Amino acid sequence: MLREVWRVRAGAPIAEVVIAVHDARRPVGRAIESIVGAPGAQADAPPVRVTVVCHNLPATAFGATAERFADADVRWVELHDGIRSPAGPFNHGLALAEAPWVGVMGSDDSFDPGAIDALVGHLRADAPQVLLYPLRHQDGPPMANPLSRRARHRRLDPVKDRLAYRTAPLALIQRPLVGELGLQFAAGLRSGEDAGFSARLWNLAERIDFHPADPGYVIGADAVDRVTAAPMDVEDEVRPYRDLFAEPWVAALPGARREALVVKTIRIHLMGAVLRRARAGGFADGDLEAYRGLLTAGLRLAPDALAPMSRRDRAVLDAVLDAAPEGAVGEAVRRHDAAHRADRLLTRSPWAVLARESDLRRMLRYVGWPR
Repeated sequence: MLREVWRVRAGAPIAEVVIAVHDARRPVGRAIESIVGAPGAQADAPPVRVTVVCHNLPATAFGATAERFADADVRWVELHDGIRSPAGPFNHGLALAEAPWVGVMGSDDSFDPGAIDALVGHLRADAPQVLLYPLRHQDGPPMANPLSRRARHRRLDPVKDRLAYRTAPLALIQRPLVGELGLQFAAGLRSGEDAGFSARLWNLAERIDFHPADPGYVIGADAVDRVTAAPMDVEDEVRPYRDLFAEPWVAALPGARREALVVKTIRIHLMGAVLRRARAGGFADGDLEAYRGLLTAGLRLAPDALAPMSRRDRAVLDAVLDAAPEGAVGEAVRRHDAAHRADRLLTRSPWAVLARESDLRRMLRYVGWPR
């Protein structure tokens, strides 16, 4: 059931940001203030509306916060679906959105001062279909995600500008595009609910802009309880990407786009999961089989996806792919962690080290980023 609880000061915003919150302890007031400004200083606020979706809890739990922003364009709704996943509230919030551009936000996240003004300025000047947020972790430097081409700010390419590495769709999106591309967060998933949403957006949108030197979106580090941070079993880890690889539209992508998506998935999601479990003490029954199934599915889509992997990563991935015993995989991980610089940066093929997705080329690209 979805119910609008209250809404104040209707206007004509250029953008609308949906915040999903599942716990009254989350600092949602900080997130709102970073968009509409501090209470009492909102007359000059940027024309951006905030929709807060209170997920499986009453909006009255945020009564004091709502009163603080009574003069801002903030509306509060409830969604009671009994599902512990951010997909539901994000989908509902996007369905309610009315502004020309829409975006999503975590309740413990915020925008840097000046970020909203910069985003609105780009929307007005350029009207891109998609405008990526620059990212940084709380109290951290800007993140090179995506690691786009130097001085390339408009009409990004999903391959050349490495858009696949932006797993979360943290961007302002033209609202009609959400429906035209069938963008949906995958319902019921504990994690990875944004994998298909983002992959479709980066590969099927025609105009994506990014200004990485602007003030940006801050990923909060002080949440009391984050839905996607809880321990997961291997099925929760691999299902979003296994489902993505099975999508007909992915198989229909040009080869370079398929390979970019598969390389990123293997490097970040599969490799990261294998390393974490091995370092934590080992694998449960069926874990390695599940990882091997995801790796095999990816290689069916992009047979050369392992070529740009470093020699140390290849050793671990080969052990998984070859159904090596758990002990052999664990030994490959130990050697991975102790690898010298050459094995960290070089590929097995001397030619593959020049590939866009090689670790060496990525490391060199970090120099001077962003520009």
